[in-house]
Amino acid sequence: LGTAHILVRTATYGAAVTNDSILLFSTALNFLAGEGWQDFTGTPLVGWPPLFPLLLAALGWVGIEPLEAGRWINATAFGLTILVAGCWLRSNLRSRGLVLAATAATAAALPLSHWASTFKTESIFVLFTLLALVQLAAFLNRRTAAPLWWAAVFTALAALTRYPGVALIGTGVLVLLPFARLRQPLAFGAVSSVPLLAVLAHNWAAIGNLRWATGYRTDPSGQSLFEGLSQVVKVVCGWVVPRHTPDGLAYLLGLAVLAVGLAGVAVILRYRQSAPETEPASLRLEPIIPFGGFALAYLVFMVAVVPFTVEQEIDSRYLLPIYVPLLLATVFLLDRSLSIAAGGGPAATSWLVSLIVLTTLAHVGFSAYRNLRLTAQAWRAGYENGTYNIARWQHSETLKYLRDHHIEGRIYSNRRPLALLAAGATDSEKHRNIPRKMGWTEIEVGAHLVWFEQ
Repeated sequence: LGTAHILVRTATYGAAVTNDSILLFSTALNFLAGEGWQDFTGTPLVGWPPLFPLLLAALGWVGIEPLEAGRWINATAFGLTILVAGCWLRSNLRSRGLVLAATAATAAALPLSHWASTFKTESIFVLFTLLALVQLAAFLNRRTAAPLWWAAVFTALAALTRYPGVALIGTGVLVLLPFARLRQPLAFGAVSSVPLLAVLAHNWAAIGNLRWATGYRTDPSGQSLFEGLSQVVKVVCGWVVPRHTPDGLAYLLGLAVLAVGLAGVAVILRYRQSAPETEPASLRLEPIIPFGGFALAYLVFMVAVVPFTVEQEIDSRYLLPIYVPLLLATVFLLDRSLSIAAGGGPAATSWLVSLIVLTTLAHVGFSAYRNLRLTAQAWRAGYENGTYNIARWQHSETLKYLRDHHIEGRIYSNRRPLALLAAGATDSEKHRNIPRKMGWTEIEVGAHLVWFEQ
């Protein structure tokens, strides 16, 4: 259902396309055309690791156009994220009601569905991160080698999708140190980090600057530590409370959810001290240590690094990878705490569990309603928030002309991504920006000047 929902939402105009999307899409086209690893500006693509464009190129090689390939990749990744989360919940929770409610909450999550409908790398990064954390949890439970190696592979894939995957590498090493022999975290760190190090070395060789090799931006936001933490609280609370909730109430509800998690840990630790030796497995926190550890490490990474490397403030997109881990960890703690409170009996028989499940399903219903409204809007007119594949652009006479006529020479435009989409060209020499103050006489003879108004 999750995959089908995204495919329906993007059926008319495709996945939402932004400037970043064009860089990824054009790099895949240039790679397929044998023009090297460069975007439509002729610059080597170093702002993102190469996995997503390589997947686009691979599907393009078998005949699937990159923009359509990206739509299917993200829709499939969203569906698999729901599946993996649901399977983990079913294996680790006692209450089937909580399993149902939490899985439905994952499927209806507005941030997840939004970015799954966008031509970017967030959805597959979320999937690989979740798979890695699930395998780390499996290793802590069973202490066998197979989950450890799978965790390393999925971590490497996450790091090859987005650079913040380094936080996942660090999480894996730190989580393994107390529970495994030293050679196991070292092996995990080596397997998961070598591919990313190879990519960074390639980027450094391509552009000759180590800072730029990691996608460093020239105009970072410069948020202070307090501003970064405040933004994190605001984003996470926005995931929990309904839209347009006053900030004060949103913060209180967010703190209430945090209190539930901390209380769950306290209850389990207290009960373990007096629990009979015959039931230690039900009180173990190992299943959620990777999830909680990653959420903490990733938040520290975001607050410490993002203000000095990118021009945007910390927003829902940057924090998206911790959405599912936080959800799974919170539900796990709630399930164990309620089970203890019920005297070890089935938690689903508790009236409190029923109340929580009903409240969660009400939240899911509200999110599903908003999702359906967004889907209907995208079906009719596309995503309006700064994206290019929308009705207003598609009905442009200028775009229609460019699509219907073969343009020789260069195209100059103040909206070069649109010119690329319209002309369908992979030649980077055909697309250049023209500053608004540039005089008409400065355009070289034979070039085509195209303006795209907002």
